[in-house]
Amino acid sequence: MIDQLVQWRSQPEAREHQPITAMSREQLRRYLQSRKSAKLADLADNDYLLIIEDENREEAVGWITLEIISRLHGLARIGYTISKEFWRQGYATAAVKAIVCQLFTETPVERIEADCSVHNPASRRVLEKCGFTYVGLKRRYLVIQGERIDHHYFELCKDDYHGK
Repeated sequence: MIDQLVQWRSQPEAREHQPITAMSREQLRRYLQSRKSAKLADLADNDYLLIIEDENREEAVGWITLEIISRLHGLARIGYTISKEFWRQGYATAAVKAIVCQLFTETPVERIEADCSVHNPASRRVLEKCGFTYVGLKRRYLVIQGERIDHHYFELCKDDYHGK
């Protein structure tokens, strides 16, 4: 899996809208080891990297990052990346819906935040299809490929979630 993550992270298309830094296989291995392995139901203030798989093909297609901002306050942030060869096949939408459902039904998370580059309309559509509400613009939010990029800011609160 490490080799596949290194390959995905090096794709220009993955780096176009996200602040992904190049990592060697060893650097990525150390990064992954620094993440505690835990079930989401045992949620801790932690960062998670979850692999998105196509069950029918038994193939990994991308990843979701999950940051527990505060367990005490039930705050989380998600991000996602799909490898280019799997774009426009519904994987991101299905994965986001699945993680949202799991977070709201199996954990104390009450609010999930997500951002996407203003230059990435496909990611915005994913968030909207998954029930996220547009909150506003984060001006000059992240440095991507040496340039500060504005991002759309979205939220989804447990009270607004209806198992979409």
